[in-house]
Amino acid sequence: MMLPMPTQTANLGKRPGWGRCWWVVVLGIFMLTGERTVHALPHLEMFTTPKGVNVWLMRTTELPMLSVAVEVRGGSAFEPKGQEGLAGLTAGLLDEGAGNLDAKGFKEALEAIGARLGVGADAMDMSVQLTTLTAEAPKAMALLGQAMTTPTFAEADVARVRASMVANLQRGDEDPSTVAWRLFRPRVFGAHPYANGGDGTVASVGALTAADLRQWWTTHATRRNLRVAVVGDVTQAELTRWLDAALGALPEGTGRLEMTTAPTPTGAGHEAFKMAVPQGTVLLGHVGLARQDPDFYALMVMNQILGADVLTSRLGHDIREVHGLVYNVRSVNSPQPLGGMFYITLATDNAKVQKALDLAASHLKRIRTEPVRDEEFDDAKAYLLGSFPLRMDSNAKLLGMLGLMQNEGLGEDYLQRWPERIAAVTLADVQRVAQRVLQPEAMQLVVVGDKEALKAQWKPE
Repeated sequence: MMLPMPTQTANLGKRPGWGRCWWVVVLGIFMLTGERTVHALPHLEMFTTPKGVNVWLMRTTELPMLSVAVEVRGGSAFEPKGQEGLAGLTAGLLDEGAGNLDAKGFKEALEAIGARLGVGADAMDMSVQLTTLTAEAPKAMALLGQAMTTPTFAEADVARVRASMVANLQRGDEDPSTVAWRLFRPRVFGAHPYANGGDGTVASVGALTAADLRQWWTTHATRRNLRVAVVGDVTQAELTRWLDAALGALPEGTGRLEMTTAPTPTGAGHEAFKMAVPQGTVLLGHVGLARQDPDFYALMVMNQILGADVLTSRLGHDIREVHGLVYNVRSVNSPQPLGGMFYITLATDNAKVQKALDLAASHLKRIRTEPVRDEEFDDAKAYLLGSFPLRMDSNAKLLGMLGLMQNEGLGEDYLQRWPERIAAVTLADVQRVAQRVLQPEAMQLVVVGDKEALKAQWKPE
């Protein structure tokens, strides 16, 4: 469906007038309070327990609660060919019975003490996250330990969770966005492990057995291959005692599993997939920057101007507001260790896909060849700096940040230095990083849609 045509005339690259005054106010607030907020973060304690568990702790005493994240290196990027989905299915069974408790008994034991246990997997890690009242922490940590050291992987539970995953994969066959991502990721990353999105296929997931899961977990769940992040009301001495009791039975292991090969650009390409839907779904992009890259912060500022915000960025303002082609259009740099993915995503009427692509091409060319305006530059930095404290305004968000810092080797001063690194970005940096990262002639295009959408081509200017 096409949006009503706005009444304003086109002004490519110019943000709506309210953007500047709003974010200048935000920046002023940040300059008054943001530095204090960042510097007032809980002290980061980094230590290794007597049994060799690597821990990062931020102690907070405002609430009598504890949040724990255990990340085991062994996500989808490490899965064997033909066993895609193995990490996700393995992680999904960790709270489905452990020790002498079956799936129902394990969940009831958590509920009895008001604790929550979450499990999952991404490209790099399988994760177990625990939230509990500090008063119940010894019992909750013991249940965490059971999930980590003695998961049952019972045949009936494996069959049930596996069937659920297969059903989700089959539903994805009917979703244009899911289909687009299944095609796009391998086109961008080629044979690199990052091409594996982690969901697997009906065939690969359907063939996984309890023995496969047990072997995968046993191989990777070692004390030297995991990292623990903790935020909450706990002392280092208490945490050391609980963690060694919970995780000490895991084998020591030989070391930390790491990704050693960076993805390389695959070059330009195009794939269209026919689906009888009213809108064409578009993904356009190529290999991007890792978070450790020195240009990562300049890229954040550049992308804030280009397409990070659907309402105020160049792509959003022009393609959505001026031309009324889309409800949502964004450009994203999605980092991974050693490399990432830069992409543009949008969906529009099948007959309008080519027009949307042509507009995107014009903006990619413009940000590479013309210096951005002072107003855009100031707005972008003001937004990034002003919103940064909101990334750390809860224990859950702090826990996520700690895990990110650990798993990507960002250093203990990452949170303190983030604002100054954004503030140090110059106008010249923005154009330089646009020219370095954005390569329109080497972009991969995936279009999922019907009729006219299938004819759309990428025509970089």
